[in-house]
Amino acid sequence: MIKEILILLFSWLVSIYLLLKYIPKESKRYAHITFIFVQTIAWIFEYLQVLFGLVEFPFREFNTATKMSFSLHYFIYPTFVVFFIFLYPTEKVKLRICIHFLIFAIAIATYSIVIEKYSSLFYFKKWNWFSSVISNLIILYIVKKFVFWFKKGLV
Repeated sequence: MIKEILILLFSWLVSIYLLLKYIPKESKRYAHITFIFVQTIAWIFEYLQVLFGLVEFPFREFNTATKMSFSLHYFIYPTFVVFFIFLYPTEKVKLRICIHFLIFAIAIATYSIVIEKYSSLFYFKKWNWFSSVISNLIILYIVKKFVFWFKKGLV
Protein backbone atom coordinates (compact mmCIF):
# COMPACT_ATOMS: atom_id res chain seq x y z
CA MET A 1 0.00 0.00 0.00
CA ILE A 2 2.86 2.38 0.75
CA LYS A 3 4.41 1.61 -2.65
CA GLU A 4 1.19 2.61 -4.45
CA ILE A 5 0.90 5.84 -2.48
CA LEU A 6 4.52 6.71 -3.28
CA ILE A 7 4.01 5.98 -7.00
CA LEU A 8 0.89 8.16 -7.11
CA LEU A 9 2.51 10.94 -5.08
CA PHE A 10 5.58 10.94 -7.34
CA SER A 11 3.38 10.90 -10.47
CA TRP A 12 1.28 13.78 -9.14
CA LEU A 13 4.35 15.86 -8.27
CA VAL A 14 5.98 15.25 -11.66
CA SER A 15 2.72 16.06 -13.46
CA ILE A 16 2.17 19.29 -11.50
CA TYR A 17 5.79 20.34 -12.02
CA LEU A 18 5.65 19.69 -15.78
CA LEU A 19 2.33 21.51 -16.19
CA LEU A 20 3.46 24.56 -14.21
CA LYS A 21 6.95 24.71 -15.70
CA TYR A 22 6.35 23.99 -19.38
CA ILE A 23 2.88 25.29 -20.22
CA PRO A 24 3.19 28.95 -21.21
CA LYS A 25 1.06 31.43 -19.30
CA GLU A 26 -0.73 32.58 -22.45
CA SER A 27 -1.74 28.99 -23.21
CA LYS A 28 -3.22 28.12 -19.81
CA ARG A 29 -6.85 28.37 -21.06
CA TYR A 30 -6.07 26.06 -23.92
CA ALA A 31 -4.38 23.62 -21.51
CA HIS A 32 -7.40 23.73 -19.16
CA ILE A 33 -9.82 22.87 -21.96
CA THR A 34 -7.59 20.00 -23.08
CA PHE A 35 -7.21 18.73 -19.52
CA ILE A 36 -10.94 18.83 -18.75
CA PHE A 37 -11.93 17.20 -22.04
CA VAL A 38 -9.39 14.40 -21.50
CA GLN A 39 -10.77 13.85 -17.99
CA THR A 40 -14.23 13.41 -19.50
CA ILE A 41 -13.08 10.97 -22.16
CA ALA A 42 -10.89 9.10 -19.65
CA TRP A 43 -13.78 8.74 -17.20
CA ILE A 44 -16.05 7.25 -19.86
CA PHE A 45 -13.30 4.96 -21.13
CA GLU A 46 -12.29 3.84 -17.64
CA TYR A 47 -15.92 3.23 -16.67
CA LEU A 48 -16.40 0.99 -19.72
CA GLN A 49 -13.19 -0.92 -18.96
CA VAL A 50 -14.32 -1.63 -15.41
CA LEU A 51 -17.90 -2.36 -16.46
CA PHE A 52 -16.83 -5.00 -18.99
CA GLY A 53 -14.24 -6.49 -16.62
CA LEU A 54 -11.23 -5.64 -18.76
CA VAL A 55 -9.22 -4.06 -15.95
CA GLU A 56 -9.35 -3.91 -12.20
CA PHE A 57 -7.99 -1.33 -9.79
CA PRO A 58 -7.07 -3.16 -6.55
CA PHE A 59 -5.73 0.03 -4.94
CA ARG A 60 -8.04 3.02 -5.23
CA GLU A 61 -8.00 6.40 -3.56
CA PHE A 62 -11.76 6.30 -2.92
CA ASN A 63 -12.54 2.64 -2.15
CA THR A 64 -16.18 3.01 -1.22
CA ALA A 65 -17.07 5.61 -3.84
CA THR A 66 -15.94 3.95 -7.05
CA LYS A 67 -14.17 0.96 -8.56
CA MET A 68 -12.03 3.25 -10.72
CA SER A 69 -8.68 4.94 -10.16
CA PHE A 70 -8.91 8.66 -9.53
CA SER A 71 -5.32 9.77 -10.01
CA LEU A 72 -4.48 7.84 -13.14
CA HIS A 73 -7.43 8.87 -15.28
CA TYR A 74 -8.19 12.27 -13.78
CA PHE A 75 -4.74 13.76 -13.46
CA ILE A 76 -1.80 11.73 -14.76
CA TYR A 77 -3.14 10.64 -18.17
CA PRO A 78 -4.61 14.10 -18.89
CA THR A 79 -1.14 15.53 -18.26
CA PHE A 80 0.27 13.22 -20.94
CA VAL A 81 -2.40 14.40 -23.38
CA VAL A 82 -1.89 18.10 -22.62
CA PHE A 83 1.72 17.65 -23.73
CA PHE A 84 0.57 15.62 -26.72
CA ILE A 85 -1.50 18.63 -27.84
CA PHE A 86 1.16 21.25 -27.03
CA LEU A 87 3.91 19.34 -28.78
CA TYR A 88 1.74 18.48 -31.78
CA PRO A 89 3.72 19.08 -35.01
CA THR A 90 2.90 22.35 -36.74
CA GLU A 91 4.00 21.09 -40.14
CA LYS A 92 1.52 18.87 -41.96
CA VAL A 93 3.94 16.01 -42.64
CA LYS A 94 1.91 12.81 -42.23
CA LEU A 95 4.85 10.68 -41.13
CA ARG A 96 5.78 13.17 -38.38
CA ILE A 97 2.16 13.28 -37.18
CA CYS A 98 1.90 9.46 -37.15
CA ILE A 99 5.13 9.19 -35.17
CA HIS A 100 3.85 11.82 -32.73
CA PHE A 101 0.64 9.83 -32.17
CA LEU A 102 2.59 6.58 -31.75
CA ILE A 103 5.10 8.03 -29.30
CA PHE A 104 2.41 9.32 -26.96
CA ALA A 105 0.15 6.25 -27.27
CA ILE A 106 3.11 3.97 -26.55
CA ALA A 107 4.29 6.18 -23.65
CA ILE A 108 0.87 6.07 -21.95
CA ALA A 109 0.53 2.31 -22.50
CA THR A 110 4.06 1.67 -21.23
CA TYR A 111 3.44 3.77 -18.12
CA SER A 112 0.31 1.66 -17.48
CA ILE A 113 2.20 -1.61 -17.96
CA VAL A 114 5.03 -0.53 -15.66
CA ILE A 115 2.71 0.47 -12.83
CA GLU A 116 0.66 -2.68 -13.40
CA LYS A 117 3.79 -4.82 -13.09
CA TYR A 118 5.33 -3.13 -10.05
CA SER A 119 2.25 -2.13 -8.04
CA SER A 120 -1.38 -2.97 -7.43
CA LEU A 121 -2.70 0.21 -9.01
CA PHE A 122 -3.77 -1.72 -12.11
CA TYR A 123 -4.62 -5.29 -12.91
CA PHE A 124 -5.17 -6.17 -16.56
CA LYS A 125 -7.74 -8.96 -16.69
CA LYS A 126 -8.58 -9.02 -20.40
CA TRP A 127 -6.41 -6.15 -21.51
CA ASN A 128 -2.82 -5.87 -22.70
CA TRP A 129 -0.24 -3.41 -23.93
CA PHE A 130 -1.30 -3.64 -27.58
CA SER A 131 -4.99 -3.00 -26.87
CA SER A 132 -3.92 -0.12 -24.64
CA VAL A 133 -1.89 1.44 -27.48
CA ILE A 134 -4.82 1.09 -29.91
CA SER A 135 -7.30 2.62 -27.47
CA ASN A 136 -4.86 5.44 -26.67
CA LEU A 137 -4.49 6.20 -30.38
CA ILE A 138 -8.27 6.48 -30.67
CA ILE A 139 -8.53 8.69 -27.58
CA LEU A 140 -5.67 10.91 -28.75
CA TYR A 141 -7.34 11.33 -32.13
CA ILE A 142 -10.69 12.27 -30.54
CA VAL A 143 -9.02 14.75 -28.20
CA LYS A 144 -6.97 16.27 -31.01
CA LYS A 145 -10.07 16.76 -33.16
CA PHE A 146 -12.01 18.38 -30.31
CA VAL A 147 -9.22 20.61 -29.04
CA PHE A 148 -8.25 21.87 -32.49
CA TRP A 149 -11.92 22.53 -33.27
CA PHE A 150 -12.27 24.38 -29.97
CA LYS A 151 -9.08 26.37 -30.58
CA LYS A 152 -10.55 27.77 -33.81
CA GLY A 153 -13.20 29.46 -31.68
CA LEU A 154 -10.59 31.02 -29.37
CA VAL A 155 -8.89 32.92 -32.18
